[in-house]
Amino acid sequence: MEDIIESPVIAASIDREDKKVIEKKIISRERFISGESSNGKSDVWTVFSHVLYANTDKRTSYVSCNKCKILLSNLPGTGTSHLKRHKCAVVTKGNSSMDEFVTKKIKIKIPEKVLHDAVDECVKFCALDLRSFSAINGDGFKSLCQFLVNTGAKYGAVDGNDVLPNPTTVSRNCIKSATTLRNELMSKLILYIEQKRCSTTTDMWTDNYKKIGYTAVTIHYIDDNWVLNSNILCVRQFPIDQKKSGENVRRSLKDFFSAWPQYDGDDWLSNFVWVTDRGSNIIKALEPNIRLNCSAHIIHNVLQYTFKGIENNDSSQTEEEIDFEQISNLITATKSLVRYMKKSGENNLLSKSLLQSVETRWNSNLIMLQSLFDMYSEVIQLYGQDSRKMSEIDYNLLSKLIDFLAPFKNASTQLEGTSYPTINLVMLHKAKLLKHLLSYKHNRRDDNIQIMFSQLASRSLHAVQEKFKLDKYHEIALFLWPPYKKLKVVDSQTERDRIIENVKVQLHNIQDQMPNNPPENTSQTGNLNYSNEDMFSEWADIDEGSSTRTRYTCEDELSMYQLEHYEPNQNVLQWWKERQIKMPMMAKLAMRIFAIPATSAGSERAFSTSGRVIEERRTCLKGNTVESILAFTEPGWAGLSLGRTGLGIVLEWLGLGGLHYLILTLGGLGFHKLK
Repeated sequence: MEDIIESPVIAASIDREDKKVIEKKIISRERFISGESSNGKSDVWTVFSHVLYANTDKRTSYVSCNKCKILLSNLPGTGTSHLKRHKCAVVTKGNSSMDEFVTKKIKIKIPEKVLHDAVDECVKFCALDLRSFSAINGDGFKSLCQFLVNTGAKYGAVDGNDVLPNPTTVSRNCIKSATTLRNELMSKLILYIEQKRCSTTTDMWTDNYKKIGYTAVTIHYIDDNWVLNSNILCVRQFPIDQKKSGENVRRSLKDFFSAWPQYDGDDWLSNFVWVTDRGSNIIKALEPNIRLNCSAHIIHNVLQYTFKGIENNDSSQTEEEIDFEQISNLITATKSLVRYMKKSGENNLLSKSLLQSVETRWNSNLIMLQSLFDMYSEVIQLYGQDSRKMSEIDYNLLSKLIDFLAPFKNASTQLEGTSYPTINLVMLHKAKLLKHLLSYKHNRRDDNIQIMFSQLASRSLHAVQEKFKLDKYHEIALFLWPPYKKLKVVDSQTERDRIIENVKVQLHNIQDQMPNNPPENTSQTGNLNYSNEDMFSEWADIDEGSSTRTRYTCEDELSMYQLEHYEPNQNVLQWWKERQIKMPMMAKLAMRIFAIPATSAGSERAFSTSGRVIEERRTCLKGNTVESILAFTEPGWAGLSLGRTGLGIVLEWLGLGGLHYLILTLGGLGFHKLK
């Protein structure tokens, strides 16, 4: 600890708590660091924050350094000169800090000939090792290059073979380093997990070559700076000798978490809110736990039901239903056209390629239809309006079908986001879809196309009402989004009251877990470090409106929240961060709820990356190697241990031909730098 010499006159004249008392009360949440800079004029207040009494704006006589978290005294009238002498606050107006000056890199002008040589070596690297040109911009490649330049600068010109390790060595160290990364991440997250601040998604995938199954688990959480994070915890090979039953899936998840002994397997799974698709084995595996349906998967199911039988021109409709032959022919003809143009190579004649649909993603049909709509005039120039390929493609019907499907695609895209809270969007997107479909249903003009879309909307409405079920967490999330806290999207006051009661239940759970009174069985001679006001607060005459009140009830915070102002387009997490002192229980609830994603897109993105790792020439990679490589591709892990030795490049580039030439060049650069 760094001690600041204070004036004995000032120190004696002010009744204040000891520094050690303050430190302990910060840990017990009886005192809080404001997290906001003072409105003082001095530049030093960009470095320090005031320490406040719990649930008030009243300041203690201490401030906390935002960088090293040390406490320094800040008595009234003492000024800020002693704060400016603190090591983290060495600033001069208009100049950088001393640390920045020392660590500032000096830009060295590299000769033109060396730059041209570097281009030639990059060409050799890409050509000899069959790598894409964009590999030059990869973070792993840049990390390796910097390591090699530094090595040349330190040791002079070296033989590339002396620098490069054996591929087997790299493979083993890849697994070892990934394990270290994962352990560092879990040690960071364990406190968040204990506080029920994390949620997880999981999904299963089978590779295209060996048909081996993998299970992905992605964790989502809001850190202490109120930033939403997501990390791939694992993409683990599913035991090839086991069926993918619910029991075996649950055992697989428990086995993964068993690497950390803080909880047993079942307790680990119960620490999270899970978001998954509606696969029967996943539902069975997580039956004892809190599980929400993936909203994007529900939207896919709604569209699948809506168009069931239509694409195949199924004639089994009832007499009351309209014939959907026109829509069926349009979708079938578009698929056939795109497939032909891609296979024949005529897709290359267009300024923008037509895109094929994917059977597992109904929204991809909209992408396919939109690509044809955008290139319609160019396709007509190729084949003519009356050609057999275009005979079933009606431009007006194509436009109307795109308009009908667009809200579904917009909803899926927004709900699959990972850099912002999405669970608060679920109720609103469902309401938007219902409104959209009702407008089509009631638009039954004599036009046959309008009647057809009205009937299509009726089918879709039925699917939304049957399949798109909301959970209490979706409702609470919307309430915690300040511009929608009045719940106008909910039809009745009874339903609004029910949602607010669910919020109260969650708040009471948080209130019960928060420290309240001093420990009862503590020795009289022990150092309790409680002031008289704290010890006897239950009998104190405290005015209801007083700012010195030590604790609000959850009902008080709920009432305060409903009166709070919200600026349009304000970041919801930043909004709650600014009010976590004023409404700590509400803020804890917001931190828990907004960490829950609306979809399992995080796990599905892990499989997209897996598909690039397990390619035709790399089908022999073991499951733990695949999982380890994915650890280095995960953006959220880059700040842990990666970057010390250039291991981020790992297995992909040990080809070795072109890389060998490049290493010689980079080693030479370092040698010239040494000279």
